[in-house]
Amino acid sequence: MEKGSRRKRIRVIVPVSSDEWNVPVKDELERYKDANTEISVVNINEGPKAIECAYDETRAAMPVVCEAERAEKDGYDGVVIYCFADPGARAAKEKLNIPVVGLNEAGVHIASLIGMKFGIISTGPVDYYLRDMEELLRLYGFKSKCVSVRSLTIPVLDLQAQKEQQGERLVEEVKKAINDDGVDTIVLGCGGMLVLPDELLELGIPIVLPGIAALKLCEDLIDMKLSQSKRCFNIPAGAR
Repeated sequence: MEKGSRRKRIRVIVPVSSDEWNVPVKDELERYKDANTEISVVNINEGPKAIECAYDETRAAMPVVCEAERAEKDGYDGVVIYCFADPGARAAKEKLNIPVVGLNEAGVHIASLIGMKFGIISTGPVDYYLRDMEELLRLYGFKSKCVSVRSLTIPVLDLQAQKEQQGERLVEEVKKAINDDGVDTIVLGCGGMLVLPDELLELGIPIVLPGIAALKLCEDLIDMKLSQSKRCFNIPAGAR
């Protein structure tokens, strides 16, 4: 069967209580999706307005899982959790039989295929991202390949209003990651960074946009008729 010939419905869950990201995220994903992929973008009804600490992650996790369950009941073929912290991803993988893909796991897996020393550049509080990235990289088995974690130090909620500053800071941090840290590949550590400045594209280094990585991996899993192993992500006893 030709790739993309099977109709695929993917629910993209933005794990914040505001709908401000729904349209820009959908517009960006529409540019990259397979021709026969239908994308629906939703936010959670209750939870944080942005995820910039462990408390925010925890508040978002269960509403994300509930939205993921709803997507499976509504006949969707896959779910993308649109946040680099992957809130609720493992719980959703346990509960659902359709593929569930988080931005972090997708981004670092793709980076590991095209380079040996990748760096992550995120947005807000440096201490939180360093700690959170270390935990997730250890979980996903890529801690040894990640040689740099940097931040723009721009709050997620300010990204839309500070697009010019975001672009300048991104170019600055990518250059530092290349020259000071020796990275050969960059992963953007926030789904809110949607547009790459031209100067960044001229640096000659692969830039992985995690939202696109998650979408394409989800599409491929659906096409290959694969989902998370239930020998690993067992269905919770109380949910059977």
